[in-house]
Amino acid sequence: MTGTPGTFSGMRMAGLAAMLLLTAAKNTDYKVGPAPLPLLPGRTPAGEQLARPGDVVAQSRFGRAETILLVDPIALDRLGQKRNFTKETVFESASVPGVPGDPPVLFCEAEQQPSLAKAMVGSMAFGMVGVLRPTRLVTRYCLYDTDHDEKLDHAILIGAKGDSGHAPFAITPARYGLITGMLLGGGSELRLRYAGNAGEKDSVSFDTEVTMFGMVRPLPGARHAIPIAKLPAYAVIEGAVVTVLGYDPETRIARVRIDRDLAPGHFVMPEQK
Repeated sequence: MTGTPGTFSGMRMAGLAAMLLLTAAKNTDYKVGPAPLPLLPGRTPAGEQLARPGDVVAQSRFGRAETILLVDPIALDRLGQKRNFTKETVFESASVPGVPGDPPVLFCEAEQQPSLAKAMVGSMAFGMVGVLRPTRLVTRYCLYDTDHDEKLDHAILIGAKGDSGHAPFAITPARYGLITGMLLGGGSELRLRYAGNAGEKDSVSFDTEVTMFGMVRPLPGARHAIPIAKLPAYAVIEGAVVTVLGYDPETRIARVRIDRDLAPGHFVMPEQK
């Protein structure tokens, strides 16, 4: 075989890139996360605001986690994992990070309790550990609506093995009814608070805050800076489009307009460590 060193180097790099892509696909491990909470509209002032440090410029109350009720039955069979979901089957909402297309919310089948037969198999395979830690259903179907037409059209099999099992797949569109809009209560809401220049030159900052049932929950990366060397300037913060129209460095008062509110949208509450 003949070729220049550069050719061989290019081939090696291409082969390495392909190997890394395959490895990444094999290592993909989707996990069901917390349910995204819907953000309900109606709390943010319209038009321009004169914001002083500490003022809340946008806020949205949290709704209860959404559920869906199937209108059409769905039959699934992926890698031998068969399910027949009848009409009026209820699916709970969940977040599944990393799914292609980044759907904001998925709807997953209920986690199944282990059967007696599976518990016996577990005890035979693992002794007392198998009895004390019985096996659970290791795969779960999660479904989602890619074009927001009130029809589920894609699914993913969580916990599947192999590249083909990890990939989302199209399903026969099935109608569903969305149960949403119910207030979570307890003063639970997401707020966007103006923090002034926060010691930074040529920028102003806004902090995201979450209150759940009267308690403030800490958020990672809560502070967001917007450069204001050239005005107007804008940034997207938790789905809200925040535009800074003017800023007075003496008073630290900013003229702000929320061009898109926090709601409607969804917010996934970070899990407490």
